[in-house]
Amino acid sequence: MTAVGITELTSPLRLEQMANVLGTSHFNRVAKRYSGEKGLNGKAAGRDALIRTFANPGRLDALVAKLHPTELQLLSEVRRQGGAMDGWALYSFARLRGLSTPPIKLDPYGPNLFEGYRGAEFAGADLIWTLFADGLLFPAALPNPWVRDTYAYFQHRPFPDLPGSWVLADPRLLARLPETKPAPLTVKPVKVDTAQVPNTTQAAARLALRLQELLRGVRLLGGLGVTQAGTYNKAALGKLSKLLPALENIGSWLVVAQQLGVLQLDAAGKQVEVNAAQAQALADAGPLSLLGHLAQMVGVLPRPEDQEHRLPHAGALRSCLAALLRDLPHPTTEAELLRIMNVVTPVELRLQQPDYGLMTSRQVTNPQAWAAWLGATLRGTLTEFGLVSLEQRDGEAVVLPTVAVDAAPKQDMTPKTSPTVSAPPAWILQPNFELLVYPAQLAVHQWAVLQAAEAVRFDLQTATYRLTRESVYAALEGGLSLADLLGGLQAGSATPLAANMRSTIQDWAARRERLTVHQGVTLLEYPTRAERDAALGSGGTAVGDTLLMLAPGQKLRPGIPILKYDQPPAKTLKFSADGSFSVTGEQDFLTRQLLEGRILTAGKDNYTLRPTLPGGLPTSFLSDLEARSSSRLPGTLRLQLGVWSGSVPPPSVAPVTLIQHPQAQALAQHPALKEFIGLSLGPNLFTVKAGKEAALETALSALGLAPNRKIAAPQSAASDLLIITDTRKKREFLEEAIRNGHNLLIQYQEEKLVGSGWYGSRVSAGKRRLEEFQPMRVDRDGSTPYLQARELKSGEEERIRIQYILGLAIR
Repeated sequence: MTAVGITELTSPLRLEQMANVLGTSHFNRVAKRYSGEKGLNGKAAGRDALIRTFANPGRLDALVAKLHPTELQLLSEVRRQGGAMDGWALYSFARLRGLSTPPIKLDPYGPNLFEGYRGAEFAGADLIWTLFADGLLFPAALPNPWVRDTYAYFQHRPFPDLPGSWVLADPRLLARLPETKPAPLTVKPVKVDTAQVPNTTQAAARLALRLQELLRGVRLLGGLGVTQAGTYNKAALGKLSKLLPALENIGSWLVVAQQLGVLQLDAAGKQVEVNAAQAQALADAGPLSLLGHLAQMVGVLPRPEDQEHRLPHAGALRSCLAALLRDLPHPTTEAELLRIMNVVTPVELRLQQPDYGLMTSRQVTNPQAWAAWLGATLRGTLTEFGLVSLEQRDGEAVVLPTVAVDAAPKQDMTPKTSPTVSAPPAWILQPNFELLVYPAQLAVHQWAVLQAAEAVRFDLQTATYRLTRESVYAALEGGLSLADLLGGLQAGSATPLAANMRSTIQDWAARRERLTVHQGVTLLEYPTRAERDAALGSGGTAVGDTLLMLAPGQKLRPGIPILKYDQPPAKTLKFSADGSFSVTGEQDFLTRQLLEGRILTAGKDNYTLRPTLPGGLPTSFLSDLEARSSSRLPGTLRLQLGVWSGSVPPPSVAPVTLIQHPQAQALAQHPALKEFIGLSLGPNLFTVKAGKEAALETALSALGLAPNRKIAAPQSAASDLLIITDTRKKREFLEEAIRNGHNLLIQYQEEKLVGSGWYGSRVSAGKRRLEEFQPMRVDRDGSTPYLQARELKSGEEERIRIQYILGLAIR
């Protein structure tokens, strides 16, 4: 027996750890099949039997010796694919060879499958679920196409990184399998002779160029935003589309990149960013390895033709088709592929309408849609991914599978170039800064050079790129040196690098801003430049006119005041109620920069902030200033800073005429008056439209309601409340107040629970209250937003439902 090293297998399955996924009778059945022990009772006994079996190679060899031929064939195929593979591809492997279901005693409705599930009943489904019953194979998820939910209380994803249709085998069992060749095909296609040789390298390079261009665009954007629902942000997607005009169906490419792992969600889950390590690993493996990955993934990628032809199980069909192409011994026609797929795949997969019964409800098939999808997939996804090529012969489409269909990602399939033969040119440099690129002729080191250009167009045999200042700058910032860029452009080109192009690229590189960052340094400040220069004799580096940066290990003289920047700033500003302030201690550099040019003298050792236009200060100015103040800033000064930083609107002053009456609402609705009356300022107070004052007085007099000239001041504290009816706008108002440190007068209704008899209780609005609060944060209970605030009088925290807030005023 020839054993395969376990390190070559990628399956994460450890069967003895799966007891929580299996029912007790199922787990014991698996343990008995593996160990050969009788009388196992309970999961603990079954787990111990499995542990003993995997520790004893002889027991595994005895299990392998008793495998049914179908079981041996299927397990050997899983081993060839690395220990885990698409279950539909394995299903097609068995159907193409006419493998028979192992004769085991198992009822698809019985307890020896996963608890609460039963085996699917479409043709050939028992080829897979019978191996689930004995633990020879294990599903990546429950339910799945071969095991249906009947009364299950739980759904399982023991391997969340794998698609739900994939199956695995324990690598310790696979390692004991003998070398077994695949059984011969029993469903044989008609052979077609062809003179065309598929150019896999061309297709692979074209695909890798598109992926590299996508990653370049995402890097330039700094990431691609996603919504709470997990979809791509439309605005960000639009920017990416404008940035990458050569890429069509950017959404599909983003999905491909995420499945490959070169794009991933950031830690906050708010945007997709480039996974640099995975992208580099994929680039190092070469374009043909990329095709190997995609050949395994075709069943889980949503593709444009699926939606166009409305086939809900298109991914499964594509997996079956890829397995068929992998097993084809020679080219054949599209019509033959259609015939074989009709024999191999269950009819339930080929239904055009969605099958909500998971391939059990009987629906009318639509052969035209299925055949049209097959043709579109061959000419679309499979051709684009380099898995097939097509040619026309005698009015028929001839399909030529490529080696990429059977490419395994773990293999190094990068084409080797003989050192004695000079490589052909990879591109032609043109005077307009464009490169005409031949993808099939790109060497490994030339891919990095192309990152300095942006794609203009991808054609069947070539691609067009353009060098721009932005693309060159991004590549240089990414680590490509100017010498490598210029040398690489010249070395890979069939034409010389023009002098004007060389000088322009050098000029672009020279215009880059260069910064040297020193972290964790100590700076000494001297009163004058002369004193600083005199101190240089003891070591250190001059910075500016009066600063000296100490060298590593250089000690400070005792008695020097120390300001530490890795701690909160010292509170050296003391503000008065009128907004003026005094300085009570030594100022650090950040405080000096904060105040420079923004203060006026207001007496001896007293200062005020210089007024500025709205939006003239940075939005962080208020919080930065308050962090250095010994007390909370006065309310009026906070208002001023809010206006100056643009976070609070300036006051509005305008002449206005008011109409006031206890029944002002009725007057505003009167046909003779409503055209003159404007906005409501309260239940008894309205504005009068500009220019309509005299007309309103005349109309009131005609009604016998001649007005007087007195306006009564409101007596209620709630009269100046801002009424906001939209909950979202209320939440935004509260969040803005929290950011600016405002206290709020809030009128709200308490939240109370009201009994509903048999149905428990429900939340309702209760007693109305009016209090001043310090708002602290806005959070959610499910989808309901709440304000967490501290009442200023009592100091107690309150949790207020934002929907129940009736009015707000800044205090």
